[in-house]
Amino acid sequence: MAGASSFARPSTRPDEIQQLLTGVERYNPQKIGVLEDYLAHQCANPDPTTNHDVMANLALLKMYQFNPAMMDLDVVRRVLCKALISATPGDFNLCLYLLSDDICQDASVRKLLQLRDYLERAQFDSFWKEMYGDNDDDEEESAVDGIAGFDNGLRRLVVGEIGSTYQTIQARLVGKMLNLDEEAVLRLAKEQGWAVSAKGVVSLPLKAENEAKTTVISESVKFEQLTKILSAANDI
Repeated sequence: MAGASSFARPSTRPDEIQQLLTGVERYNPQKIGVLEDYLAHQCANPDPTTNHDVMANLALLKMYQFNPAMMDLDVVRRVLCKALISATPGDFNLCLYLLSDDICQDASVRKLLQLRDYLERAQFDSFWKEMYGDNDDDEEESAVDGIAGFDNGLRRLVVGEIGSTYQTIQARLVGKMLNLDEEAVLRLAKEQGWAVSAKGVVSLPLKAENEAKTTVISESVKFEQLTKILSAANDI
């Protein structure tokens, strides 16, 4: 489930959009074009920390739900792309709940659903292969076409997962998970403060998520309780 931060006003949201989302115009179909233009602005911004306004995009999908004749599949695709690389878990599913079964059968939407499944299972290598593998079907690339910074936005999420999961990992595996060559992995490791040994092993800083802790479980049984257990055993 998305956290409350998903619905806080982003610092980059214009006053016009804020007034639309909080006022009576929120369900005015004449305002669909305003939200579509705002989405286009988000898609043109390559900075993953400032280029996603899920509340505005959900409002756009809700307008499409009420006005199906005005629905634009390419806009829906871009909304899902933005949600796919959102740092807030659950944004993609929130968008999905507002889509009909017919929309979900669209080829680009089905492809995004497949890519979402790879991310949820942490099969990052498979994700990149689906995106840019050698095949004759260009659906994978077209599914995220027009989303500035999509690859780097996704890598930002994967880097977070790596940092929360591993203490050490082979640099070549990091490259596969991030779809980066060896030189790019070394640059990334330096940026993240990761140490890389001569044997290509990446050591990550310890944190609460990736540090193994021993749990000692002790039980206290009083002598009176023990005698009752032994007596019961003798009666069997």
